[in-house]
Amino acid sequence: MVKGTLALVKKVALLLLLLMVQMTMPVKAQMLIGTAGMMNTPTADMFDEGTFVGGVSFVPKEMELTSGKYNTGIYYVDFTPFSWMELTFRETLLKTTKEENGKVKRGYYQQDRSTTLRLRPIAEKDSTWLPSVAVGVNDIYSDHGSSRYTCVYGVLTKHFPVAAAGVVGVSAGYARRFDTGVVYNGAFGSIEFRPSFFDKLRLMAEWDTSGFNFGAHAHLVKHLNVMLFTREFKSVGAGVSYQYTIRY
Repeated sequence: MVKGTLALVKKVALLLLLLMVQMTMPVKAQMLIGTAGMMNTPTADMFDEGTFVGGVSFVPKEMELTSGKYNTGIYYVDFTPFSWMELTFRETLLKTTKEENGKVKRGYYQQDRSTTLRLRPIAEKDSTWLPSVAVGVNDIYSDHGSSRYTCVYGVLTKHFPVAAAGVVGVSAGYARRFDTGVVYNGAFGSIEFRPSFFDKLRLMAEWDTSGFNFGAHAHLVKHLNVMLFTREFKSVGAGVSYQYTIRY
């Protein structure tokens, strides 16, 4: 049994080493709903100009996207046409009922369409203490208030080097919902740490206006992003996405 355990440890260690060697692109923490940011809060960071991101996320019911009734999933596409603009389109799976052959079935038969527009009028500069500044709106047009994400927000982000240990990023912002938005409403904030020995990894903690999330995000094997987080240690969520940047 000891020999088998050692063999497993060696395989895991080798896999991690290979992943670290293959990492070639700078990491960007991937927000749960598809935009650049933390797990479930925006930052004033942006993807590189010309970047496409497409991915899926598993969202536990504790995140309140479904009023705490059931787990759900999100799939999305994101495009950053300019260094100061980002556009996102997403679909959130909804559980509903339907009748089939005289029986009522419950499943993910509907989806909530949602969009995000983000603008960054001020970009962070290492030579000054000024932070990046971004503003965003989720579902600027909502079909009679049917979207769960509707809100407008502003956020500030600043990064600080910590000696030779790595870089710390701090963000703070405020969101105001409109119509029937339930995801973001109030003050939010986050902190992340990127270790210098492994700069494709980010360790994250945030307050998303309704609860705390803790997690990690990494950029693996050239174009693959992975994220794992917990909602106040009550449940686990995850995300995976493909990222590609067109140089123009």
